[in-house]
Amino acid sequence: MFNKKLNADFIKQRLSPLDFYRHELPNAPLKRQGWNDGGLCCFHGDNNPGSFRVNLTTGAYKCFSCGEAGGDVVAFTMAVYGLQFVEALAKLADEWGLL
Repeated sequence: MFNKKLNADFIKQRLSPLDFYRHELPNAPLKRQGWNDGGLCCFHGDNNPGSFRVNLTTGAYKCFSCGEAGGDVVAFTMAVYGLQFVEALAKLADEWGLL
């Protein structure tokens, strides 16, 4: 059964983009709010450090080499793990103890 709390706004209000990206991109030099170097892009065989950026305020991400981009941690989870929207919400809620 679908949990009524399991929606994107609920997840994004409780999951800090900084904490999320520190977990997902452990080798990235994430230091400040706004756009940060996200390390090598996880969407292609990247060898150009600095082309992948993440926004620690909004959760957005963008690779300037392959063009992969998204607006928040839910979109990132969907893209990286090949999940549908509801599956990504469930994964985030489960992994981050948000239920």
